[in-house]
Amino acid sequence: MAVGTISTRILTDIANAIRFQRGDGELFKPRQMAAAVAALDGSYAGNYQPQEYMDLESGVLPESVFEDIADAIRGQNGLDVTYQPGEMAAAILALTWDVGLKPRAVLTSLGTLEFNYVDGRHCYSGGVPVDAWEIDPAGYSSAGARPYDGIKLQVRKAVIHPSWTAVGMTNASYLFNAFENMTEVSGFENMSGITSANQMFTSCGALETIYATSFSNSGLAGTYPFNGCYRLVGGADGFVPQNTSGASVCKLGAGGVLTDPANDLRTWFWAHFYDDGEGVLTATSIPESGRVVLASNRICAIGKYRSLGFTPWDGSEATHRRKLARVVFAADMSVYTYLNLNYLLYSCVNVAAVVGLSNLRGVRSMYFTFASCSSLEEIDFRGFDPSTLTDLSYCLSSCTKLTTIYADATWALPSSGITGSQCFYSSKALVGGNGTAWSSSNVSYTYMRIDKAGQPGYLTAA
Repeated sequence: MAVGTISTRILTDIANAIRFQRGDGELFKPRQMAAAVAALDGSYAGNYQPQEYMDLESGVLPESVFEDIADAIRGQNGLDVTYQPGEMAAAILALTWDVGLKPRAVLTSLGTLEFNYVDGRHCYSGGVPVDAWEIDPAGYSSAGARPYDGIKLQVRKAVIHPSWTAVGMTNASYLFNAFENMTEVSGFENMSGITSANQMFTSCGALETIYATSFSNSGLAGTYPFNGCYRLVGGADGFVPQNTSGASVCKLGAGGVLTDPANDLRTWFWAHFYDDGEGVLTATSIPESGRVVLASNRICAIGKYRSLGFTPWDGSEATHRRKLARVVFAADMSVYTYLNLNYLLYSCVNVAAVVGLSNLRGVRSMYFTFASCSSLEEIDFRGFDPSTLTDLSYCLSSCTKLTTIYADATWALPSSGITGSQCFYSSKALVGGNGTAWSSSNVSYTYMRIDKAGQPGYLTAA
């Protein structure tokens, strides 16, 4: 803001407004005023002592002094208002605070919604408070009943502060419902003891992680608590909930959606979707320079994904999976020693080329990986080690144009510990290297072998 010459009366008014809110007679230099405003918290010392106007009538100060004071005022009231110096004292006097010991949801300047039970409107997870709402300890019967429902799309993370345990809330139904842009919840151990979780995380499509150092789900029930949580992955074994999963999966350990931050076994790779129709799977989060990126997101390497919704080509219009034409597994994917590729390219009907399968190591599940890739005519598994595979169910099903699958002559599936019903369901154009044609009677994973005399299969040694 351009401020020019400023009357000292304006500075005295601002300082007096700060003293009034503090309830004391503290003196402030101009550059100390912004910090003093930011520190106001509604506490009042009961001894307001205003200062008289000084004899010096005017002076020149850097614009940054008033810019900082204005920022501090906005940080306190959460408003997007431009203040002139002469308006600042009134704005400070108008500040009010939510004081007293209450259960609150506090929205911070970092996009975090923090649940705490402290005296006053405070946050402990970084940033400054922007807004806050008193929470009913009895919980809510719908998402619309929440006092903070209007800001649900602003939330990037949620934090349950340790003080929350004193609230004794047992009904967590709808608490995080439709937080579509929230990727992480931490401190969930402080929710232990809840008994109702109806639609608690429903429609949290970006949610990847719920951190908890401990958690007891004894007595916990609820319908569809994780419906639409397509990216949520548990930290113990890569478990991903189904839409119909109940509250029993709200736990740590195998088959649970919670992650102990001290024992997080997940690793992540990245998928970048470019405007030329190419999708690149890579260990780096940074897209290639000089290329137009339509969408990017990370994918859990051990994630046992159960449906669509976790890749960058699961969007609409420009980022719809129908726009994907070519897929590349980059050379740096070889750093992963444990991979599940469930649903990765499911129903990408215009993918005509898949490159770099030889860069993959330790692949376990390929459940629905290439299912319904109906433009794919050939696929090359040369250099790919099949010895760790555990599930090929529907892997290459409904690939209606697929005629040839190349593999090394040494290709051999594990002799045990592998399943794969309907691996080649309805992939009617397939022909093995020795002339074995697809048959509806032979669609299981067992035909994922080299076609040769005495061993019919659908693979071609090359």
